[in-house]
Amino acid sequence: MLANLNIKNIALIDSLEIDFSNGLNVLSGETGAGKSIIIDSLSFVMGKRADKSLIRYGEESASVTAVFENLTPHTLQIIKDFDIDSEDNQIIIKRTMTLDGKNTCSINGQRVTLAVLKDIAATLADIYGQHENVSVLNSSNHLNIIDKYGEKVLGQALETQRNLYNDYKDVCAKLAKYGSLKDVNKNIDLLQYQINEIESADIQEGEEDELIALRHKLNNSQTIVSTLNECYSVVDGDENENIISLINHCISQLGKISSFDSQIEELRERLDSTKIELKDIASSLSDIAEGSEFNMREYEECEQRIALIRSIKRKYGNTVEEINAFLNDIKEQYEFLSEGEEKVQEYENEKENLIKKLYKNTLELSQLRKDIAKELSDNILKELKELGMPSCRFSADFAPIADISAFSPSSNGSDEVVFMFSANAGQPEKELSKVISGGELSRFMLAMKKIIANLDGISTMVFDEIDTGISGKIAQIVAQKMVDISRDKQVLAITHMPQLASMADNHYLIEKFTKDKKTHTRLVLLDQNSREDEVARLIGGKDYSTFALPHAKEMIDYANNYKKSLQ
Repeated sequence: MLANLNIKNIALIDSLEIDFSNGLNVLSGETGAGKSIIIDSLSFVMGKRADKSLIRYGEESASVTAVFENLTPHTLQIIKDFDIDSEDNQIIIKRTMTLDGKNTCSINGQRVTLAVLKDIAATLADIYGQHENVSVLNSSNHLNIIDKYGEKVLGQALETQRNLYNDYKDVCAKLAKYGSLKDVNKNIDLLQYQINEIESADIQEGEEDELIALRHKLNNSQTIVSTLNECYSVVDGDENENIISLINHCISQLGKISSFDSQIEELRERLDSTKIELKDIASSLSDIAEGSEFNMREYEECEQRIALIRSIKRKYGNTVEEINAFLNDIKEQYEFLSEGEEKVQEYENEKENLIKKLYKNTLELSQLRKDIAKELSDNILKELKELGMPSCRFSADFAPIADISAFSPSSNGSDEVVFMFSANAGQPEKELSKVISGGELSRFMLAMKKIIANLDGISTMVFDEIDTGISGKIAQIVAQKMVDISRDKQVLAITHMPQLASMADNHYLIEKFTKDKKTHTRLVLLDQNSREDEVARLIGGKDYSTFALPHAKEMIDYANNYKKSLQ
């Protein structure tokens, strides 16, 4: 339950601390005193959108702290799941917002995200305000209401639906890897072609550079051959002018005088060795020249090979390493798809079986929901009759589920539901959102809240002016319904209704006052006499001391007797 609420710098509140108790806690006050600020503050600390306009004028930041005690096992488990420290079965939530847009949340002193705050807060309190009218009128929420009411009955069917749908998604994902049988065969053919193309090319590291060098040589073969032949002629060509013939002449001449000097003989021998080397060079020049003759076939083969290498690189990678990596990858794909036809057929059969199971479970789930919706409708009608609407009719209209040939699997079934309502006898039921009035909607919401109060495990319920459009005898019944709820739950109710105020276990007066030329809001826990005065004010007698005050006392006495009867 909510034990304490501490508000700082929210709207007209500079600082306000409120202690709440079990049972029915009523908050009342003059119009404009700031009753809605209390609910806005509680909504803020529970995770609703931060509205910077709520920050008190002249302040840079605002904060709200809420203390909840006597936590349910469900809340304690969620706190544990989020690894948040908790002691004494208590949780302290604090949230701060600033004008520059900063928004911080903490639970038991630990910083948490807004998402974590919302998850935990959702187990602590249920706040009913005007926004919830919009929620219940939205047909997209009607199925959720039925599921919440019947969650124990629906649990197994919904779990089966989710498990089947997860299996269905898995098999669809597997099929997507293969595609259809036609796609499998086409992909296999493509992969086989790519593998053959890369392997038959058999490109070697550095091969392209070598081929480019060869092409450059072939393009310059005429220059190479003519230069080599020229050099050959100089070395061992023309018999009278080449280097070797001149060396032969030198050797012959030195031989004539070598006997006179040993050094001359040595030089003659060295020249003879040089002649042998030059002979070898000349032979090599001739061989190279002969091998460097332009060969058109070789040139064309070189060009074709370069073109092939560049084509492979354009398709499969910029380097031999990248090409080989791509080859290994498509070989794995080929092996995967080579058994594709058999696998695809297997998965198609599995998918078909899952669709049949999903369809069957969807129909069973829908029937369960219809039974639950009928029970919910009966209970709501019973409550509404007690709330002064004896002739109203209410039902849940389920759209037909498509035939299996047009069935689209879902994890939550295929139901589409719209709440139908008629307030008056003889009038046909129409969509709830189109025919229900404000006062009828308040009673409808109270009926629903009373029915589901013990289903959600939430210990605190907050009602913001649920008495809209209600007065007289119906107001008394509404007040009694709120007391009924508060015997099992902590209830906080903001009201203008004296019937509800008289039923309070704890009555708080919200009032506005001026101090230091600034407007402030405060909350006061009323004693017995003050309660009687406030109930009398709500009754609205001009001279409440003469007429309204005795009536207020009677109402409070009646309320006390009614509460005793529930014990």
